[in-house]
Amino acid sequence: MIFGLAAFLLPKLRAKMLYLSWLLTAAVLLVAALDMATLKTGHFRLPFVPSPDKILSSVTSNLETLAVSLYFSMKLLFTGIVIGIISGMISGILLGWSQICNYWFMPVLKMIGPVPSAAWLPIVMVLFATSRQASVFLIVLSIWFPLTLMVSSAIRDTDKRLVETARVLGASEVYIMLHVALPAALPAMFTGLFMGLSSSFSALIIAEMLGVEAGLGWYIKWAEAWGEYAKIFSTVGIFIIIFFILMDTLFRLRNRLLKWQKGTVRW
Repeated sequence: MIFGLAAFLLPKLRAKMLYLSWLLTAAVLLVAALDMATLKTGHFRLPFVPSPDKILSSVTSNLETLAVSLYFSMKLLFTGIVIGIISGMISGILLGWSQICNYWFMPVLKMIGPVPSAAWLPIVMVLFATSRQASVFLIVLSIWFPLTLMVSSAIRDTDKRLVETARVLGASEVYIMLHVALPAALPAMFTGLFMGLSSSFSALIIAEMLGVEAGLGWYIKWAEAWGEYAKIFSTVGIFIIIFFILMDTLFRLRNRLLKWQKGTVRW
C-alpha cells in the first residue's frame, strides 16, 4: 500500500514499478508454487525442500547468527576483491604494455589462472599460515585471473593509430598508457570484473569451508550437519540477493564511466 501510494505521487517510481510488475508477479507465483509443492501437496519431501514460511522463519529466528556470518563473509569477500582488483590491474597493464613482462609472465598466467579454486585447497593450506590468509588468496585468484587476462588483451589490442598519433604529438609512454591504452581497456576491464565477481562467490563458499569460525559458507556447512535445510535455503537466498546488489552496482558504475559507448555499442 505504501509503495502504491508513493508510486501514485512519484511518476518515476510509478514507471519503475510498472516496468518491474511482471518480474514481481513471476516471483510471487514462484513462491506460491513452492508453497503448493511442499506444504499443500507434499510433492517435494519435507524437510529436505522446506516451504516458504519455514525458510522465512529460519531467517527471523536466527538474525543475530546470520548478521555475524554476513559480516565476516563480506569482510572476507571485499578484502579479496580489493586485493584482486589492484593486483589484476597492475599485472594486466604490465602484461599488455610490456613485451618483456608478457614474454615471461603470460605462460604463468595461462598455467595458474584456469585452475579451479577447489584444486588449490591442499596447496594453500600448506603455503599459508592461517585459514584466513588461504581464503583471501582463493578469492584474490578468482578476481585476478579474468581481470588480468581481459585488461592485458585490451591494452595489446589498442588502436595503433591512436598510439602513434600520441607519440607523434610528443606524448610519453606513461602518458599514452594512462590516457590512451587504459581508457580503451575500460570495457574489457568491466567484463573481467563481471567474470571475476561470479567466480569470487564460488571461491568464498570454498574458502569458508577451510576452517573459519564464522561466515555464510560456514553457516551452510553447520546447517547441513544438523539437517537444518530451511537455513540452507535461506542462506542461499541471501547470497543471491548480495550477488544481485553487487552486480547491479557494477553495472551502474559501468554505465556511468562508459557513457561514451551509448549509441555505438549495444549494452
